[in-house]
Amino acid sequence: MPFPLPTPEELTRRQEAYMETALTNHAVTKGLDVSPQAIARAVRSPHGILAAIVRNNAEMLYEAHLHLRWHGDQLFADTAALENLHRHAVVWGIIQRPATRAIGYATFTGAPETVIPADTELRTPTGELARVADAVVIDDTRTAIASIAAVTPGSNGNTSAGSILTMVSPLPGLDAQAAVLDDGGLAGGAEIETAESLIERLLEKIQLPPHGGAAHDYPTWVQNIFPAARVHTLATWPEPGSVGVVVAMGTKAAPTVPTAAEIDAITAHLMQKRPVTSEIIVMPVELVGVPLHIAVSPDTTRVRAAVMAAVNAHFAREAIIAGTLHRSRLSEAISSAAGEYAHDLIMPARDMVAGNKQLFVPDDITWGD
Repeated sequence: MPFPLPTPEELTRRQEAYMETALTNHAVTKGLDVSPQAIARAVRSPHGILAAIVRNNAEMLYEAHLHLRWHGDQLFADTAALENLHRHAVVWGIIQRPATRAIGYATFTGAPETVIPADTELRTPTGELARVADAVVIDDTRTAIASIAAVTPGSNGNTSAGSILTMVSPLPGLDAQAAVLDDGGLAGGAEIETAESLIERLLEKIQLPPHGGAAHDYPTWVQNIFPAARVHTLATWPEPGSVGVVVAMGTKAAPTVPTAAEIDAITAHLMQKRPVTSEIIVMPVELVGVPLHIAVSPDTTRVRAAVMAAVNAHFAREAIIAGTLHRSRLSEAISSAAGEYAHDLIMPARDMVAGNKQLFVPDDITWGD
């Protein structure tokens, strides 16, 4: 049965009734010449001492009810406070992902056999510090590719492709005291996982408990460590004995294609988690833009903005790797936009089925007939 939370006013009325009944019974038992009306006025008067006692007791009872309600909420993962949500999650093997460091690859040029030591510090164009993860040696092509990681976790370490990282301390043998990031840049830096993301992953795990390498275990293994928006498992891909894991980074509202450095890091992590008989192949997602053509009424700037927000929220909620985008549900989402009275969803004209490595994302919207 539900556990109702009475209001302070309800508790006050109850206390007044209890007090009035108790005093009336006492007066009758002792033969006191006190009318029930006088007792009622004494108990319910906002200025009397008895009324003050009643209100004080009601407030204390209300605080006790709040305390009981709080404890009741902690019994369930979807209502627990953050510190207790962590405990629920750990029981199920779900860990709130800490802030992550941006990682990537950079190319050094210089004299052959020049050693670039591990922990060599560089600075990004925005002033963030990064370090060489493992020592590398410049080869006969006068180049060396090094794994780079931001020093400070968080999104500030993310740096665009082709950026130049300058050396903090000069290193003899380099043509320029700098390194150039590859096409992936420094990526994967993210803040600590939000409580909303944690509870979503926990509820998925409760509904799909671990099976020592089942398809739904791989998203947990990846998302406990990396800020991945979507993870999809391809059983026996490309052949029996191997497992394909398709990963989209970023967020569900703004998924991104993982860089080579992120793919390598996820692969290394899954190699420690996988069943010993499985070969893991981690692959980047293919983002497929879905062009939309919508005629909306009333056709105003405000309604268009609401429809765009509804479309983006729908894709974030329902678009999954290798999933089906149902046209009817997209149309329903458009109908929920604030201010929309009627619409015609011209494109897409039918349900869309994504390939094994594909994830649908909204493309530009064409408005009108």
